[in-house]
Amino acid sequence: MSVATENAIQQLVATHPALAPVLAEHLEDNFGEMLPHLVMADVVGWLVAHRDSDPAICASVLAWMDTRFDEGPDDVRGLIAVSGVQMIPDPGQPGSELRDLLGPALREVDPWRA
Repeated sequence: MSVATENAIQQLVATHPALAPVLAEHLEDNFGEMLPHLVMADVVGWLVAHRDSDPAICASVLAWMDTRFDEGPDDVRGLIAVSGVQMIPDPGQPGSELRDLLGPALREVDPWRA
């Protein structure tokens, strides 16, 4: 955990208010402590669950992640790659189609495209 990864999660939720309940539940489950890697994995779970009902938000979150990955310091890049991209379901599994929405920076770290 770093200040940069916590800030990235805060910025993600501020930019995408639909994710506020994900963060709120995480904080409640962890006695108010933010564990950015777990939050990011929960965000990917939210994307999988909402890929059909909220496709525009899902695409926007992945675009945000792509931009932040490209611009970010190593700890933010690791957060997005390991707890974001690598948590997208494997090809053939429900939700794997999110991989089709990955931008150019995230395609580089997608283990199924590399």
